[in-house]
Amino acid sequence: MLLLKGDKKVLECIIKEQRIRIGRGLISITPASEAGLVPEEEVKETFERQQEVIDELSAKNESLQKENDEMKARIAELESLLNDTKDVEITDSKNNEPDDTKEVPSEDEKAAEVQEDKKVPAKKAKK
Repeated sequence: MLLLKGDKKVLECIIKEQRIRIGRGLISITPASEAGLVPEEEVKETFERQQEVIDELSAKNESLQKENDEMKARIAELESLLNDTKDVEITDSKNNEPDDTKEVPSEDEKAAEVQEDKKVPAKKAKK
């Protein structure tokens, strides 16, 4: 298989000159698109479109990476706060042994005297 490159007019002349051989089946001409070949211009366009997609995805990836780093920093900050509260030693026990307790009487034997102040009307107080 050969690919012919060159001026379009020159290539047409070559094909016209070879029409007898083509007619006899000695030479066959297959368009590039049927042979599975793609013109160079289409390949360049495809690569350019792919590069644009890659650039967009890499920009999105960078923003997501920054967001991920911020979240990791926030998680580390919250974990440090959580660890600060965990460092307190718990030595106080809620279960007290009976030997450690003292019994306090609940009733007080002292009696409190309550004095009531009576208000005297002002007219009676002057007499």
